[in-house]
Amino acid sequence: MKLDSSRDTQLRMFIAVAKAGSLRVAANAKGMTQPALSRHIQALEKSLGKLLFRRNGRGMAVTADGQALLLKVEPLFNELDDALSQSLAQGAEQMVSVRIAAVQTLVPWFIPQLTRGLFRVYPNAGLNIHCDSSTNVVECVERGIVDVGFVYDTAVDSAGLTSTFLFEERLALYGSATAYLDPEVLTNYHKLKLILPPRQYAMRRMVERACGRSLHPFIECDSLELILRLVSLTDGLTILPEGLPQDMVEDRGIVRRSLPAIAPRRIMTIFNNKSDTSASIEQVVGVAKMIAGGLQ
Repeated sequence: MKLDSSRDTQLRMFIAVAKAGSLRVAANAKGMTQPALSRHIQALEKSLGKLLFRRNGRGMAVTADGQALLLKVEPLFNELDDALSQSLAQGAEQMVSVRIAAVQTLVPWFIPQLTRGLFRVYPNAGLNIHCDSSTNVVECVERGIVDVGFVYDTAVDSAGLTSTFLFEERLALYGSATAYLDPEVLTNYHKLKLILPPRQYAMRRMVERACGRSLHPFIECDSLELILRLVSLTDGLTILPEGLPQDMVEDRGIVRRSLPAIAPRRIMTIFNNKSDTSASIEQVVGVAKMIAGGLQ
């Protein structure tokens, strides 16, 4: 069985559901939606040609095939994660400080997880975190203002930069409980009151490419927190990553709807200057990959 990045994610999600015995519990632990997690499980079952879970009133029961797979892969992933943690820890004393820039959509969920992971491995590290548009994040790295950046792959277009795949995410439609959430939003965008970031943000450009034309939002706002606040208070809708944490969405009375298959997926990367080969950069990339593996 070839273990590529998507299969690695599917197996990690399988382990999470098997240990939790519930899609809801596992999804909350991973900071993602139940539909997104369910798709990983369905894709794994399809590729293996085996039923790994039986759904019942109490949650997700592991089948005999699922139990056999769990006994094989869980120890391997535990050993892999332990080995990576030990390897990273060996260089902990070398890491003094790192300057990080990231797009705003990562601020609520990935950046806190990354920060916790870095301090767990490097308790004496110093971090400087800057949040901005993808264009500005790339510029900050190119000019040496920050050491590493987190953006979508379409933003990194420079021979002087090197990027590493972290994870792939889907987009979702968000609105208040009283708003009309049209699942065909990308074909009926003219009927909706969209609240979107300005055009210099990658999210806005991606939505416009999917719609096939420039949009004129109901409200433009460059703050993710404010966008969600406005969605909860108005009949406006927004399009954001599907994996936003529950405390930012459902706990605020906001409804989340998966977009149809035609909605584009986005690939998140970590990148830095090719000329910067410091151990600190390698350590941050290693921790980011380890965190990303458990979040997809």
